[in-house]
Formats: sequence, C-alpha cells, structure tokens
Amino acid sequence: MYVVNNRIDIASPEQLTVLKERFGNSKNSMKQVPGFISFRLLEAEDGSHLVAETTFQEKQNFLDWLQSEHFKHAHGGKSGEESRPNANVSSYFVAVQS
Repeated sequence: MYVVNNRIDIASPEQLTVLKERFGNSKNSMKQVPGFISFRLLEAEDGSHLVAETTFQEKQNFLDWLQSEHFKHAHGGKSGEESRPNANVSSYFVAVQS
C-alpha cells in the first residue's frame, strides 16, 4: 500500500471550515478512483493545519490519479505537477499494518 499525506496550513477559521466542507464533499467521488483504498482528513488539535491522508493500493495508482480529470476537478483544473509546488506532501509505503 502507498500512503500520501498533504499538510495544509490554515490561515483562518473560515478557511478551516471551507476546506473541511470541500474534503467532506469529495470523499465519495474518490471511491471511483482506481486503486483508492481510504481517505482521512486529520485536524491538528490547535486548528493550525489539516493533513489529508489518502491510501492507494500502489504508488502508480497515486501517480495516475495526479494526471486524472478527477484530480484536476478537485484542484481547480490543475494537474498534479501544477498544484504540488506549494503543497507539503509526503508519501510512504506501508511497512507494517495491524
């Protein structure tokens, strides 16, 4: 499995509300993405940032999603390369799961 975390710094309570709604509205459409396993939106205790955690079957599923129309629609029409320069993204292979 391949897990991608996107840390999003929050500038205001309004931004936090908007982003939580936006991610909440997109969770069902991710189920149509090939290789998608799960999604979680984590909120820091102090509200300073969110972490969008998405799990795919394989790294290639994630890379394909970055180029997909689904991704562009969810990210204002931008592809993965166009939207990532300002993103704080980290990715991992699952080594152990219980």
